[in-house]
Amino acid sequence: MNKIILSIETSTDICSVSLFKNTELLSIKEDDNREHSSLLASFVDQIFNEVNLDINEIDAIALSIGPGSYTGLRIGLSFTKGIAFSINKPIIPIDTIESLSDEIDDSNYMLAIYAYSDYYFIQEYKNNIKFNKPFFDKITNINYTNNIYGYNLKDCKSSIDIFPSSIKIANIAYKNYNEYKTDNIKLITPNYIKPIQFKDKF
Repeated sequence: MNKIILSIETSTDICSVSLFKNTELLSIKEDDNREHSSLLASFVDQIFNEVNLDINEIDAIALSIGPGSYTGLRIGLSFTKGIAFSINKPIIPIDTIESLSDEIDDSNYMLAIYAYSDYYFIQEYKNNIKFNKPFFDKITNINYTNNIYGYNLKDCKSSIDIFPSSIKIANIAYKNYNEYKTDNIKLITPNYIKPIQFKDKF
């Protein structure tokens, strides 16, 4: 696909920004110190300086919209909307879970992303398709015999690590560009998995 995409991932403690041209990675900047608010603008500037492109040349911005960290998602979305408004470009909102599952070569499994304390955002897959909606729970509460994949699964001894990255976000964006691209960026909101669901678990 002949598109230039700026890709942003801030749904966890990892801040990841990358630039792609025609699915080719031009540059990437990543940090896992939870400093999204101070790093995002710097990463974008560094990337465009390195590749000698102007930000106005991009076709869209791909963004991870959760589930994930409240703070990270808010920072990522507000920053991305600011850029998109200023240069009049669309946003491609990408489900964080979908971006992680894209690289899994398995059929029946669970994918989990650490939230806080000992709780996780969890999605089950059957025949490599999402089974029911994602839910919020402790992994220790789940009696599951198949593989569990995910990020920061400190409470799961038999898990398989997958790390969030703007590269994974861009991969989904290219595969679903016309379907996911959103020109009315005011309508884009983070996928927190509603807080009321959290309260029901405590």
